[in-house]
Amino acid sequence: MKLGELNFSSKKAYAWSILDGDSIFMTGGTGFFGTALLYSLLKVKSQKKVNINITILTRNILSFSINHPKLFESKFIHCIQGDVTDFTFPDKKYSKILHFATTTANETFNGESQLKKYKTLVNGTERVMQFAEICGAKKVLFTSSGVVYGKTITEEVKETDAGAPITIDPTSALGHGKRSAEFIVAYYSEKYNIDYVIARCFSFIGPELPRNIHYAIGNFIYDAKNKDTITIKGDGSPIRSYLDIDDLIIWLLVLIGNECKYKIYNVGSDQVISILNLAKKIKSLLSPNIKINIIGSSKGSEDNFNRNVYAPNISRARDEHSLDVWTDLDESINKIK
Repeated sequence: MKLGELNFSSKKAYAWSILDGDSIFMTGGTGFFGTALLYSLLKVKSQKKVNINITILTRNILSFSINHPKLFESKFIHCIQGDVTDFTFPDKKYSKILHFATTTANETFNGESQLKKYKTLVNGTERVMQFAEICGAKKVLFTSSGVVYGKTITEEVKETDAGAPITIDPTSALGHGKRSAEFIVAYYSEKYNIDYVIARCFSFIGPELPRNIHYAIGNFIYDAKNKDTITIKGDGSPIRSYLDIDDLIIWLLVLIGNECKYKIYNVGSDQVISILNLAKKIKSLLSPNIKINIIGSSKGSEDNFNRNVYAPNISRARDEHSLDVWTDLDESINKIK
């Protein structure tokens, strides 16, 4: 049976079953993507027998144990402490590597140096790829970003589009860092004969998405639940799309677990919505009587270059792997408490 023919619960079980027998090393395991993936495995393990062990690299084991005790206490999730740029290589073999690590959203919001953000991506990725050869990894998945395309002008950017961040834009560290990291993954993979896939990730929504920093959808949900006004800092015209975190987990598992025809895939939703209509949707779903205030500033709130349109064409992933947008945005919004 094909992935597209399964119900959603079965899709998750199927995606994890592809990795049955794998030992996985994960960077960025305590972030938005990493914790969602680990909780998904925890749930699948309670329902289905799969032999999967994961070691996560974290900068603070104590913090992880406090914030995620169920994950920390599980027998199949192991932690090592260190920074992605210089961590000590564990003396263990791993069949696959999930490389999620980057500057955190909170660090970006709090003014992380653009140069440090760039170096974390570049030096961290080189360290990970050196470890991939030593630990015998057969495949590496790197989560890149849609920002590598620069200031996208089409509603559905394709993997073959040649756009790129402007080299002299001082806010383009994330875009250039991700592009450089993609090169490093490709270089070391060819050098050491390691299979790899690059997931160019766009925008996502899930219960653990921060609601008090620079994510518009998180800010709007927070405003709807806690204030009398949803504030739009810009003019509401930018176009975005949001893939549910549960959908994302299936996408990443399929890309790391299956043989891939291509090395780069856009990962996200192709169901676009303007920021203004997003605010209206959240108002309607969560707090119909709340007001919407449009400040109208042309300056974005993110510490990255502004993008009027940020949405992917996902035909490649849909056609080759039957990956799709299964969770409706309304449902995703309503899942957030």
